[in-house]
Amino acid sequence: MLHSWYPVQNFTVDEIAVERDSRFLQPAWEFIKNGNEHILASPLFPPFYALSIDYIWVAVFTFIDLVLCDVTIFKNAKIQKDRKVTWSLMKKSFHLQIWNQLLWIYPMALVQLIWVPDTELPVLAPTVFEFCSQIVIFFVAFDFSYFWFHYFNHRIKFLYRWCHSVHHMYSSPFAASAQHLHPFELFFVATFITAFPWVFPTHCLTYWVWFLIAQSVSYEVHIGYDFPFALHRIFWFYSGAPAHDMHHLRPLTCFQPWLNYLDRIMGYHITYEDLKRMSAEKFKRFGLYDKNDVADLEKIN
Repeated sequence: MLHSWYPVQNFTVDEIAVERDSRFLQPAWEFIKNGNEHILASPLFPPFYALSIDYIWVAVFTFIDLVLCDVTIFKNAKIQKDRKVTWSLMKKSFHLQIWNQLLWIYPMALVQLIWVPDTELPVLAPTVFEFCSQIVIFFVAFDFSYFWFHYFNHRIKFLYRWCHSVHHMYSSPFAASAQHLHPFELFFVATFITAFPWVFPTHCLTYWVWFLIAQSVSYEVHIGYDFPFALHRIFWFYSGAPAHDMHHLRPLTCFQPWLNYLDRIMGYHITYEDLKRMSAEKFKRFGLYDKNDVADLEKIN
């Protein structure tokens, strides 16, 4: 059950009235609750809310990958331009994801319906500080913990062959492949995204927005497109789709899921520009002349 950092029972009626007038997020919270309390309080709401985010991302980018891929903005933004996303590729991923949902996600949702009580919907919205600070904490904590889970899944051969190699069946990721996971990895990811807010008495609104951000960022790094407005172009510490594409192309690089400070510290942050530079250095090292040095020489083949 989720509560606000400032439980209502700690306030008098007059204090609650003052807080409702002063909290910036209060109008949004009351708008969301208005007439929807029975839906929002249900233990089924979080899993189906999370699934709806998944389905929207997959539906939008499946349409882009299959129908709009030759439109200029998407064609230019495609990272691995030689890898075309096809329906046959997607079907293999959808097959695994459907089984994961039928055998794991939906049964767990039903268990919640039976054992988990309705969520208490606080009268007050979270404060802006509470809302923002908790989401930042959850973001950094998940990113840090998944880095090490991910790192050891690559470094321990048994774990890679048994578990994480399932996700690496695709060397060129696309949105529909983001949830192409071994059930063990799916359990880990779902548990940590869900459980980090339990460390704090997290407000419902904060919890739901955290779900939206965590899942959206996870899909964004898998879309396979580098748009001019992408976040990694604004924030140097954010990896984005290019870094995760590189990870699928070169699996022992770019382990961090969202940020990149650990990859930079440990020397695993590689870009496509780095690959081009290394290739050029390799060519030079192994006996190829610079183009300018042989520009005027006759060459038959």
